[in-house]
Amino acid sequence: MFKFDLHNKTIGVISLEKPSRITGEISASFRKWYESKEIGKCSAIVIDGENIQFIDSMGIAALISIYKNLTPKGSNLLLVNLSPEIKKLLGTLRLDRLFNIRDCSVEDAIKTI
Repeated sequence: MFKFDLHNKTIGVISLEKPSRITGEISASFRKWYESKEIGKCSAIVIDGENIQFIDSMGIAALISIYKNLTPKGSNLLLVNLSPEIKKLLGTLRLDRLFNIRDCSVEDAIKTI
């Protein structure tokens, strides 16, 4: 369901293999999945939101957990390809101040890191 690719040996890209709603059980499995990856060794993580149809509080908590794992090490977390609804939700929750949200492709995000 989830996919992790490493670019330039230090930039991790997390994406969903198919359109999904990040809720409840999927959020819990996402947390277990990314904890099994070595994301802490990455200089940056790009989360491709292209296939995220919806995200609930548990999914947002998973994003915050990734953020908390990366930032003490000086790594960046970028969210790209988010739907207008998800960007609005993150703005309403003021998480747009916490997360680096960009309106660009994964490739363009990687080029700017």
